[in-house]
Amino acid sequence: MGRFASTVEFYTRFREQYPAEFFRSIAQRIGLTGDEQLLDVGCGPAPLAIGFAPFVRSCSGVDPEAAMIAAAKEAAAEAGVALSLTHGRIEEFTSEHKFDIVTIGRAIHWMDRDSAVRVLEEITVDGGHVVICGASSAETDGSPWVKPYDVVRRRRAMGPEEKRYRLDSKLWFEGSQFEVMDSVSVSEGLEVTIEELIGRALSKSNTSPEVLGAQRAEFESEIAAVLKPFAHEGKLLDRVVAQATIFVRKGR
Repeated sequence: MGRFASTVEFYTRFREQYPAEFFRSIAQRIGLTGDEQLLDVGCGPAPLAIGFAPFVRSCSGVDPEAAMIAAAKEAAAEAGVALSLTHGRIEEFTSEHKFDIVTIGRAIHWMDRDSAVRVLEEITVDGGHVVICGASSAETDGSPWVKPYDVVRRRRAMGPEEKRYRLDSKLWFEGSQFEVMDSVSVSEGLEVTIEELIGRALSKSNTSPEVLGAQRAEFESEIAAVLKPFAHEGKLLDRVVAQATIFVRKGR
């Protein structure tokens, strides 16, 4: 079983979603015309490829987890998006054509940096873009539950690999043929339930069902207990902030 196999059912249902305005803002910022080819690297269930689909000509995705590829196929079919998928790692990815835009969400910390950058430089057109994306809940006056929730989750997640999640994408691309062009941030308010936030925690690789093992029930109880004081009629307010750092490929 791959590292992310046990997260799939929770990832597709409960992971923080990118607002529609997020995709529009990036499309406008980099001047997408609808004729571009896009590759979503470490695509998971392909939320980025599906979100950008209305703004490009074709979408492809690559992911090393077979279960994620299956989830991406299902999500694309449900969204009515034609999506070409490859099961494999970006480090070994080959393509007959180059891409105008490459998206990466929550994945560069799992890649071999030198090999991945080499492939990205090869498959991205001159003047093309790599967009590093992420979405997370922000602690606000309306969502004071975020910090205690994160404390409980991170207490279970702490380990020698925890530092990889704090990787800086700007440093990751330093010395490559990609340079920072811009950044985009879009937020959206919504309501969530305690059950949904438990599912969100289980969608994370470092607090996945596989990682938790026999401690899963105890972990879920801890999450529920810390969230309950903040819930009103079973709901909590959430402010999801989607962020992107846009890199442009310099000419050869």
